[in-house]
Amino acid sequence: MDSAKCRDRALKLLAMREHSRRELELKLASKGFSPDETGPCLDQLEQEGWLSDERFCESYIRSRLRRQPEGRAVLLMRLREKGVSPEAASAAVDSYFTQHEEEIMEIFRDYASSLEARKGREKAQSVLYRKGIRIPD
Repeated sequence: MDSAKCRDRALKLLAMREHSRRELELKLASKGFSPDETGPCLDQLEQEGWLSDERFCESYIRSRLRRQPEGRAVLLMRLREKGVSPEAASAAVDSYFTQHEEEIMEIFRDYASSLEARKGREKAQSVLYRKGIRIPD
């Protein structure tokens, strides 16, 4: 394979959605690209602004909160599973929760109400606890 093909494949993946660097490394490796090809390719994409773990984190957090709300600790764990460094994941979660605090609390309240209506108060509390969601009284 060559670097132009690696770049093309990476850009196609990034056109579909944001990816962490680690996700792209794994996807490119599964397509037969070697680490010697993917490393420089991804470095260049980062320098050009096409690839950003910071942007990936924000997109991922926003998506998870809207589809399947989770608290800070769970989001941190999921970002780490996606290959984001602990520092970058922590900074992204802290920043997002600070900037969107009211919106997140509204999402959590709506989610809690929906859960309680479907499963009852006790089971809803259990689900919220497992997801790391705490709604202040």
